[in-house]
Amino acid sequence: MLFEIICDQFKQKRVEFLPTLNTVLGDDFGSNSIGKSTFLMIIDFVFGGKDYILKSAEIQRHVGKHTIKFCFIFQEKRYYFLRDTEDLEMVSECDESYNVVSKISLSQYCEFLKHNYNIHLPNISFRDIVGRYSRIYGKENLNEKRPLDVVYNEAAGAPINAVLKLFGLFSAISELEDLLKQRETELSAYRNAQRYNFVSSIGKRKYNENLKELTQLVETKDQISKDLDNNLLDIDSEKAEEVIKLKQKLSIAKRKRSKYYSQYVTIENNMKENSPIRSEQFDDLLRFFPDANIRNITEVEKFHYEIRDVLRTELKAKKEELNKLISVSQNEIDTIEESIKKIIQIPNLSKAILTKYSEIQKISEKLESENKAYLTSISLKTSRDDTKARRDQMRKDQLYLLQIEINTKMQEINDYIYSGQKKPPVITFDKNQYKFETIDDTGTGTSYKNMVVYDLSVLELTVLPILIHDSVVLKQIADVAIERILKKYLQSEKQIFISFDKKKAYTVESQKILLDTKVLELSPNGNELFGKSWNDK
Repeated sequence: MLFEIICDQFKQKRVEFLPTLNTVLGDDFGSNSIGKSTFLMIIDFVFGGKDYILKSAEIQRHVGKHTIKFCFIFQEKRYYFLRDTEDLEMVSECDESYNVVSKISLSQYCEFLKHNYNIHLPNISFRDIVGRYSRIYGKENLNEKRPLDVVYNEAAGAPINAVLKLFGLFSAISELEDLLKQRETELSAYRNAQRYNFVSSIGKRKYNENLKELTQLVETKDQISKDLDNNLLDIDSEKAEEVIKLKQKLSIAKRKRSKYYSQYVTIENNMKENSPIRSEQFDDLLRFFPDANIRNITEVEKFHYEIRDVLRTELKAKKEELNKLISVSQNEIDTIEESIKKIIQIPNLSKAILTKYSEIQKISEKLESENKAYLTSISLKTSRDDTKARRDQMRKDQLYLLQIEINTKMQEINDYIYSGQKKPPVITFDKNQYKFETIDDTGTGTSYKNMVVYDLSVLELTVLPILIHDSVVLKQIADVAIERILKKYLQSEKQIFISFDKKKAYTVESQKILLDTKVLELSPNGNELFGKSWNDK
């Protein structure tokens, strides 16, 4: 609980607080500009707010830089702090004499308060909890028709989300919200990939056309497979293309081998003709040409023999070279044929068959890729839509529970205030919108009473640690209801801070409650919060 606030610039330097209702009391004339709302702003400042500085320019102008010292008690231990009006983002931790020991950030300080008030709700900050229920003149949460809104024109859904979080009903929605964001990100990324042609993009009509064409292609492949004893069925287009390339290399290798072998046979035949012609081999020649000069012919033949003998060494070397080339070519042929066998088990596939199969497979893979992209896109969209539907249904269910819980409590409190004689306020939720009203009663006093009833309901139903109601809220409410509202405040086990004036206009019981819970009394002529009023000439 908040135990004390100290400021050297206050007329009453130190204000000590009660564990339940705390009243800042004005005079019986309803005097303005004496500091009631300002002090409530300072309480909000102590609870981590910033509006005391941001929305109270006249205070900063007339008072100047000043320090707000304050103490909390949690589990019987006191914690001392101070905040400087010139440094909104830091809070000083102090000893019991308010000497600064260390400094922490405002967010760390708010986490300290959240922890020590035993608030363990996820996805909601301490300020989003208490700030909405600190209703002080100058803040933007005083619209009696929109009690959930913390500022004017708050983003749609934000007020309702804050209440769902405070009631512990948002986690189930949040999980689906996160999943929905993931699904939307996936779908968006896939559509971007399609837009930039990284992935195929087709419609349902093209998908169905592809299915028909794929059926025809499968039939064609099946026929090819049957013709090849079903050995080509599992060859994809990439492998088929590889086989075609290997067949081309095999053809070249075989031509090279044939060329080398032809040269080898020619040389081998030449080398076999290495003996000179004998004289008796010319007998048949003399029979037809008796005048032939056998001696000259013999000398010419001897010359040819001698030439062959000289070239014999070179032919032998060439023969050995060709033998090696034939061997290399044969090894190349064996290697290529082995590679082909590893891809397919058909040794004599024709290039035409492979080419046809490769083309069919390419077309099939393209169509299958297009259809797969279409089905993936449909699947992602369906998943996104299903998740959204689940999120919307979960939100609807949680809002229904929230609506029942709040309306039940508001009826209970309203019946207490009016002894069951007046209709209670009713809140209804619809997705990101809400309506707050009393059926058949749109009066100003009723509307402000409704806001108080709503706040008290939330205070009782949740871990909301404090409530702040300025006199601008309470003075609009009919006198008959004020006494019961003050009693309801007093029954709370949590701290409530209110400002009030014209106490004598209310019942004796109301006056007693106000005086018993008074922690600070302000009035004009030197008894203002800072000892003076800025509007005096």
